[in-house]
Amino acid sequence: MHTMSTTQRLIQISDTHLGRVPGPIRAGYPDSDTQLERILGALPREPAADALLLSGDLAEDPEPATYARLARLLGSRREPMLALAGNHDDCQTLRTALEPETCQVHGERMLGPWKLIGLDSSTPGEAAGRLDTSECERLEKSLSADPDRPTVVALHHPPVAIGSAWMDRLGLLDPDALFAVLDRHPQVRACLFGHIHQDFRARRGAIEFLGSPSTCVQFTPGSEEFAVDAALDAGYRILDLHPDGRFDTQVVRVPGTRIAMEPSA
Repeated sequence: MHTMSTTQRLIQISDTHLGRVPGPIRAGYPDSDTQLERILGALPREPAADALLLSGDLAEDPEPATYARLARLLGSRREPMLALAGNHDDCQTLRTALEPETCQVHGERMLGPWKLIGLDSSTPGEAAGRLDTSECERLEKSLSADPDRPTVVALHHPPVAIGSAWMDRLGLLDPDALFAVLDRHPQVRACLFGHIHQDFRARRGAIEFLGSPSTCVQFTPGSEEFAVDAALDAGYRILDLHPDGRFDTQVVRVPGTRIAMEPSA
């Protein structure tokens, strides 16, 4: 068992996009349920994760039956889980389906000497994200309570530009409100997000901003318009959080989870 003096492992999976019924959510896509099952089956068992972060867009169709299926798919996991709502999710329906048996929605978890804080950036009816005043205040309060505890902050929408014109219009609106809080708290080491369906890493000051691949399909990095990258397998992100406040991270791809290319005529 991991303790305060050992490295804690956090695994992020994102953008599962489960449909109302199992199967592809649109023509040319793989089966979202099967994709998630493959990712969950590929997660490392040694060392096992100390927590699993589900960083939003868990449903394509945010119906109770969709989230009930998600809960069943996650049912074999034994590690603590923290889920975030994305723009495709319905936050209340997500909470009703997953709390308290499966996982916590938003809120925070302790990982040895580390803290993980999950924020709600979803706004009903909008693809872009927002952090309302109450979420910024909650973040400020949590960080102020533990100034010496290294911290990971997570939300669905990217608060930094990723270099894809179409996606950068759909990120976190008014990220300065988030930055104003983060800049006051040097214990924040990383900010994790989903939404972008690709591996991404950038630094702002002392904080690493990290985006994760989707379990469903991948978007083409650097694209001006919406584009799906059929050459990349689905994946997940691992963060190994060390007791001294350092962390290591990597994205792991799972073979056999890319979009099947149509044969040329």
